[in-house]
Amino acid sequence: MAKADLTTDTQIKKAIKDTIKTAKTANYPISGYKGLELRIRPHKDSQDATADFRHRYTHPITGKRPYMTLGQYPALSLADARQYHSDNMQLLAKGIDPIEHRADAKQKEITDRQNTLQHFINEWRDIQDSKNLSTGTINKNKELLKPIESQLGHMRVTDITPSIVIKFINGIQKKHTYKGLRVRTLLKSILQIAKAHMIIEYNPASELQGTLKNHKVKHRPALSNDVTAFAKLLNDIDQLDDARQLYNKSILQLLSLTFVRIGDACAMQWADIDLNAKQWHLEPQKSKGRGDMVDSIVIPLAPQAMAILERMQPLTGEQKHVFHNSRRKKAPYHHMQEVNKVLNSELMNDGKGYKHIHSPHGFRASAKTMLMERLGYDELITELALGHAMLNKYGKAYNRMTAIEDRTRMMTKWANYLDDIKAGKFDNVIHADFKSKKEKQA
Repeated sequence: MAKADLTTDTQIKKAIKDTIKTAKTANYPISGYKGLELRIRPHKDSQDATADFRHRYTHPITGKRPYMTLGQYPALSLADARQYHSDNMQLLAKGIDPIEHRADAKQKEITDRQNTLQHFINEWRDIQDSKNLSTGTINKNKELLKPIESQLGHMRVTDITPSIVIKFINGIQKKHTYKGLRVRTLLKSILQIAKAHMIIEYNPASELQGTLKNHKVKHRPALSNDVTAFAKLLNDIDQLDDARQLYNKSILQLLSLTFVRIGDACAMQWADIDLNAKQWHLEPQKSKGRGDMVDSIVIPLAPQAMAILERMQPLTGEQKHVFHNSRRKKAPYHHMQEVNKVLNSELMNDGKGYKHIHSPHGFRASAKTMLMERLGYDELITELALGHAMLNKYGKAYNRMTAIEDRTRMMTKWANYLDDIKAGKFDNVIHADFKSKKEKQA
């Protein structure tokens, strides 16, 4: 029996009730809209049914008569179904198949979503998650990502132009010059992934020289040229109270002897110390992803450095970290800010502290300068000792064991030199002679 055409919601609801009673699927035409119908399918196990609008039309090329499901009632209203029907008829008048058109639109939506900056931000995150990054680096990355996600994340990478990047970074630099430059560097790395996927042909965050504010680098203070003042600093460290300042004192002494970064000294782990070989196998926290730093380095430990570790072993030898701190749950080792506080406090430098005079990082600059100018070592071996990536004459990077014997002798000589200047022996220094061996032999 032919079904009556439906024209109102009331008729639709009645048709659904009647169809449920018959327990058979039924199709009801929508009056005035050729090919548009409501299909009602009763549920077997309940007094309910699924009703959806369908449009049957003739394919403009093949002549076949496919059904196109428009949506379920009542989520899709009768008025919406009529509008969809009208849209389809307009497409058919242009020779466009509605089903194929909808599939193309969905694919474009998926492609657009995959081409948004947010998509490549997520891919960049996955890459970072595969690295052994420090907690500090992870937190810094999160902070730098916030403005990128909130302001640019929704944009397609193909729509991001250099002018958009410049305006975005300039906005950040109004308050934070250096942060803006760091955000730009991170944005450039993310967009580079899109370029690698050949979504964009060039990176719009590159080649922006002259358009952004430059950050004036403030070098951390260091006593590099005044040996007498440096010797006083070392003596100030040695006079710190073992009972109250053992961690701070020991870390500062290790910084002077090994010239590592303060974060690495505070996070030193017993598992990385080879007490028999007297070596520290270190993976610097700040080396991840940096081309100018080695990923790992073997640091020879002079007898003076070994004495510090031997002093700490009975106290923390059963713990993971040499300077264990149970009060810090996520990073259970001594906080580097505590070291800074002591160095700048009235306990040092006759009550004046060393703020703006010398910093924990300054031991690196002091060591390099004095090793070269006072003890006569060349730049290569000092740079290797600092963990800087150096290339040999073949363009290949030196490995972490390069010149280990020479560096071992240098570290011992450096430690002895520090003992000498602390004792006031300043007359036995060897001033730098940068002439080549051939010139000396000539």
